[in-house]
Amino acid sequence: MKKIGVMGGTFNPLHNGHVEIAKAAYEQYMLDEVWFMPNHIPAYKSDTGIVSAEHRLNMINLSISGYDYFKVSDFEITREGKTYSYETFTLLNNKYPDIDFSFIMGADSLFYFEKWVHPEIILDNAAILVASRDNNGIDEIDERIQLLKKIYNKGDFAIIKCSNTECSSSALREYICKMNNGISTNNEELYVKKYLNKSVYDYIFSNHLYQYI
Repeated sequence: MKKIGVMGGTFNPLHNGHVEIAKAAYEQYMLDEVWFMPNHIPAYKSDTGIVSAEHRLNMINLSISGYDYFKVSDFEITREGKTYSYETFTLLNNKYPDIDFSFIMGADSLFYFEKWVHPEIILDNAAILVASRDNNGIDEIDERIQLLKKIYNKGDFAIIKCSNTECSSSALREYICKMNNGISTNNEELYVKKYLNKSVYDYIFSNHLYQYI
């Protein structure tokens, strides 16, 4: 059975930290592919400041160019309204019954997992791969995993060990906005160049993205 890891998110924009987590998941859990699956309208976020789906898909494609085991999926983008993970993985399993899906997430998502809509349905439809950076907090993550297994009496969880990437899409948007408006610091500009793929960096500025946040 083919093993696919799904990495969801707004990806506004996708940055090198996302790519490093996906690479670690692929290598450590012998996945056949990792699918980057951007949201259409995120269920838990305001859509303020989110660039178009077309731009986000283009930036993902630029970021993963050269990785034949990475794919971009418009599975959620093409659905109407807010998207919920339990619906996504139910639909994925119905559409692809011969694929074994894993849901790649950060540790912060794991600690809010009980507050998601129907987490028990997610556990029925996907294994959970949780990213831990520089082995920090592995014991705490494992405690949370054991608690979730006890709460739901099920769940296939595993920890992804990956390098610590102190990067966030929100910081990138803020600094890019400052660069667009000529008020950024040198450190902020270096941060943007460090954590964005060069092709994505060029795409953002050639398309005048994140001028306002």
